[in-house]
Amino acid sequence: MATLAQEKMELEQLSEMMLLSKKTKHEQKLVVEGDSWFDYPLTKDIIDHLRKMGYAIKRHSKHGDTLENMVFGSEYSIRKNVAINNGDRGLQEVLTSVRIYNPRFVLFSAGGNDVVGSEFEQYLNHKNSGLKLFKETNYNQNLLVMKNAIEQFLIRIWEVDPGIDILMDGYDYAKPNGTTYLGISGPWVLPGFAKKNILNRETEQEPIIKKLVDGFNGILKELDAAYERFHHIDLRGVFPDDNMWDNEIHLKSQGYKKVADIYHRKMEQIAGFNPVV
Repeated sequence: MATLAQEKMELEQLSEMMLLSKKTKHEQKLVVEGDSWFDYPLTKDIIDHLRKMGYAIKRHSKHGDTLENMVFGSEYSIRKNVAINNGDRGLQEVLTSVRIYNPRFVLFSAGGNDVVGSEFEQYLNHKNSGLKLFKETNYNQNLLVMKNAIEQFLIRIWEVDPGIDILMDGYDYAKPNGTTYLGISGPWVLPGFAKKNILNRETEQEPIIKKLVDGFNGILKELDAAYERFHHIDLRGVFPDDNMWDNEIHLKSQGYKKVADIYHRKMEQIAGFNPVV
């Protein structure tokens, strides 16, 4: 019986073969960039499920990656006391795949690590300070930065092929319950609240998470309205229960399958083609 790792590898190899096959239809071809929702180790993620449906996918996504790094490049090295930025290598790789494989769609998942990663605490005031718990002005400023980065990603893709439709979801509301990924990484949300003495989940934590996720989905809606070939996938409220989540910010495999189905239905609607059939 094949292990999950073997199955994921076989799906990837099949995708590579399909991308190069003349029998594969244009509407089946996807190039994807993103974070752990498109690259979740030891669990079938959204991309794994789309591959099983029949999509031929070139994956560039990497768990833990940030929006800023995907678009502009934030990785660096230091040589002889001189800092060197490695540039937008990730974006260049995506653009190269778009040129080589001529996909019908590009799927993009980014921004989560920019909000609930190391940046999370900057949006919170300590409860004992007497100030508002959520630094709304700070977050709104960062939303403008993220919106600019997403817009730059879209423009660069369309410079290569203006006929590509780009789909992007804005996640669902994270669960501040302290769960981790196999005890290896996380939790990502609850410690930030704890440091700021924001301890009541229902009255304090969840309203802040709602503002974070709603704000991010808000900029995606604005881009959806501004660009005909950009499509916002709204997942808010789709996974309300903690038992649907693997940890604070990642879904279980059946949750990712549900998201894959939502992406599939949207692509079928846009292109009028169903690779599952």
